[in-house]
Amino acid sequence: MELVVVIAILGILAGIAIPRFMSATETARGAKTVADLRTLESAAVMYYAKTGLVPTKDDLEKGNTTLGTAALVASWPVPTSGKAIIKNNDNKEITWTISSGAAYSINAEGRPTIGDLTIDQILKASTGSELKK
Repeated sequence: MELVVVIAILGILAGIAIPRFMSATETARGAKTVADLRTLESAAVMYYAKTGLVPTKDDLEKGNTTLGTAALVASWPVPTSGKAIIKNNDNKEITWTISSGAAYSINAEGRPTIGDLTIDQILKASTGSELKK
């Protein structure tokens, strides 16, 4: 009888715990994406402050020998694809899917993007559908 009670308690605890851990991967994927974009944004701002020019991906990753600038990013990050959960500026969780072909790039204004979305656009979104482009 005690064994049945123990098994029942373990089943209840597993039923509570498993759903909480299932979203951990998606939350980590979202946090990595935001951290990568912030790092690239900082590097782009530093490059612009040093040179007064809008950086390209190569300027940040390899430096610009003509201008005498060093690389500001040790290696270009690669986003992980799949479902991602991001907390927006209103502290609301936004769920979106990062496609397998997604890559970080630099737009014409020198802002880092993923799928044409800047970090500002991602953090201002109120629904995941706003992030689908």
